[in-house]
Amino acid sequence: MLRGRSGLFGRGLSAQERRLGLSFSLPATVVFLVVLAYPIFENFRSGFYDLDLVGKNPAWVGFDNFIEITQDQKLWRSLGNTLTWTIGSLVGQLGLGLAAALLIDRPWPGMRWVRQLLLMPYVVPVIASALVWQWMLDGNYGIISTEFQAWGLLPFGASPLGQESTSLLTVIIINVWRGFPFAMLVYWASLQSIDQAQYEAAMVDGANAVQRFLHITLPNLASVTLSLIAVRGLFTLMYFELIWLTTRGGPAGSSDVMSTYLYRVIMGEFRLGYAAAIAVTVGLFLLAVVVIFQLGRRLAARR
Repeated sequence: MLRGRSGLFGRGLSAQERRLGLSFSLPATVVFLVVLAYPIFENFRSGFYDLDLVGKNPAWVGFDNFIEITQDQKLWRSLGNTLTWTIGSLVGQLGLGLAAALLIDRPWPGMRWVRQLLLMPYVVPVIASALVWQWMLDGNYGIISTEFQAWGLLPFGASPLGQESTSLLTVIIINVWRGFPFAMLVYWASLQSIDQAQYEAAMVDGANAVQRFLHITLPNLASVTLSLIAVRGLFTLMYFELIWLTTRGGPAGSSDVMSTYLYRVIMGEFRLGYAAAIAVTVGLFLLAVVVIFQLGRRLAARR
């Protein structure tokens, strides 16, 4: 913000300078309106219509689509699964990522190769990961499923992906395996920035390794943990590919989450209007969560 000659908000700028500033900001403004603002508006508008993919003229239905959301039991089940999926994935990815970051932060021989090995799940394409996990969990010849069957944990010929009681937990474990390297890298970078003098002073005072971790490491990682929760939480909440490639939301909707349910409503039932209403409702809910999260961060920072 410039003051003096330019004044507050550039009020003292000449007409030529204002036009120059507008010309620089115009491309970004156009891209924003085309790529983001217009699709959001069109999706919001579609939520009030009976709109499908078979060419029928859209009919105004008002709030009927939003009222149907309150009565859709499959949708509410997918919302519960989405909550379990998101929380389970976040806890697993952040916990395993922190443990891996503490491991690779050690100056042990060969640690460079360990870091590269731990990064592999994140760099492998998701479709390749899903196919490998499906092969290992196949009920007839999968190396994991056959071992579970031998131990009596699964019926003969069954797969954890094909059981209603274990399908969601299984895809959560796969997602934790795939996503923890991202948290590992972020935590590792944050560990590098911690002042070692804090550890040295704690050791002089007689603090053991657990006390140093609880009172030095964790407090220094608090801000980056909140950032990871926000970034990975929003990403995981609407993650689609892994679940669809492994279970397609089955069996019997036991692993169906919001993204797979929306896909089924659009591509299976061709109900664009109802899907738009669901997307608007979820978007408003996520916006409220983000606002509450930011307000909580500001209140915590003031304290």
